[in-house]
Amino acid sequence: MVSLITGWINHFKHKLTILKRRRFIEGLVQRGLTLGKNVTIMPTAWIDYDYCYLVSIGDNCSLSKGVKIFAHDATVFKFTDGYTRINKVVIKENCFLGENCIILPGVTIGPNVLVAAGSVVNKDIAPNSCVAGNPARFYSKFDDFIASHKVTITEQPCFEFSTLNAGMTDELRKKVQDSVQGGDAYVHGYTGRFPWNFN
Repeated sequence: MVSLITGWINHFKHKLTILKRRRFIEGLVQRGLTLGKNVTIMPTAWIDYDYCYLVSIGDNCSLSKGVKIFAHDATVFKFTDGYTRINKVVIKENCFLGENCIILPGVTIGPNVLVAAGSVVNKDIAPNSCVAGNPARFYSKFDDFIASHKVTITEQPCFEFSTLNAGMTDELRKKVQDSVQGGDAYVHGYTGRFPWNFN
């Protein structure tokens, strides 16, 4: 009985988190954030609240957990009698921002850009690029990167997300663990979009 109650409490907390997040993002849009269609903003992604009207995110973009988008830079505040630098951030369509990456003010990204997890973007990122690092640097063309993965998917082990999510058995866990011993494996079917998809 206790586990049933705990389950319901956790379910309610999850639903409340979703509601709070949606309201927060809707509040940013009301304050001037430009948000395209089919944009995914994961929990803990942060968009500069005070200057969100300087931020534009295009269609089909994804912001992973921990992404931070700054439209202001207060590094000179203390030394300039209270001045803070502000600038726009433009993320064009079809961009993916990896977990915990930081986007600094005054940059334009994309379209068709992958920013690797943990990257710091302090300059414009050209269309059709993949970048990584601090500061973020080019490592591949977007189209080449996607094409190479499409080939690799046909050669490497693949698992359905619904199968993995339905119940992980010891046998299935071992199969997945063994599959990555010689390289990558892939999981198909997880979009990561619901319930963090906006517009």
